[in-house]
Amino acid sequence: MKLKLSLIFFTVLSFFALTYADLELVNDEDLEKLIATEKFVVVLFRAENCPTCDELESQLFSIREDLVDSLNAWVIKLESSPLVMNFTLGKEPHKTPKVVFFKHGVPMLYDGPSNEEFMLDTFTQNQDANVVALNDDSFEHLTQASSGATTGDWFVFFYRDDCEVCMKFLPKWEYISSQLKGRTNLAKVNILNDGISTGLRFDISKVPTFVFFRQGKMYHYDIPNLESNALQNFASGWYKNAPAKIVPVPKSPFDELVDRTVFTLKENPWILPTSGVVLLMVLIIVGLSAWKSKTEAKPVKKKNAKKSN
Repeated sequence: MKLKLSLIFFTVLSFFALTYADLELVNDEDLEKLIATEKFVVVLFRAENCPTCDELESQLFSIREDLVDSLNAWVIKLESSPLVMNFTLGKEPHKTPKVVFFKHGVPMLYDGPSNEEFMLDTFTQNQDANVVALNDDSFEHLTQASSGATTGDWFVFFYRDDCEVCMKFLPKWEYISSQLKGRTNLAKVNILNDGISTGLRFDISKVPTFVFFRQGKMYHYDIPNLESNALQNFASGWYKNAPAKIVPVPKSPFDELVDRTVFTLKENPWILPTSGVVLLMVLIIVGLSAWKSKTEAKPVKKKNAKKSN
């Protein structure tokens, strides 16, 4: 009888422990300070009176000590915070709950199963940013996209920092990278900043755009579905269903300069009335370059040796 009562008491105690397992509640300002000063911060964005939120909070609470021991991480929650919109794409029906792992300030939106072990493994095995930031100088050197050499497959996210959807998607791209780590390299290229020429090289006319590079060929992800599983499946083999295109060779430094100039003028039409000098300089450079190329290509005639008497 005593044993049965003890078991009942233990069961009731465990139930209440799980039910009232609360994470530390902070506000938006506290979170911003923690992200700026701490290496690892795990945040639960939740709403009040939300059973799904309660369940996820209980799971995070159960791995909190492990995260503190292994990462010295802060594990906290925010309620009804407007900051959750930074990780909410389009017209998602449910803004919360969401779990975001900030590692050295870089956010990774957890988009996996509601499972304690999976969450713990994802956080502890991805302490550094996985997504590689590429630009005009580093793209070909690191990817070797046109030569199809030995750096492996690359899945590249082309974006602009004035694209709201793109900026909200970056934390999810970091999560996708964690799931493909060791199999596919994930990268990002800002075609409005230091990746202008690379964007023009691959004819990126809209963002977000995803291109998978493998063995000298490229495959565009033209599916509107931005779910993590869909993108992972594409990189894991579904790309074979997309048209394969030959990767264009890198442009010359001069061509990149012209690309950047034309792109800047196109993006900022207001400077055109006062950019006559710039345009003139570009035309002079283009003309001199063309003249130089023709001069170097022109064959030099050799004088015939005089015949001896």
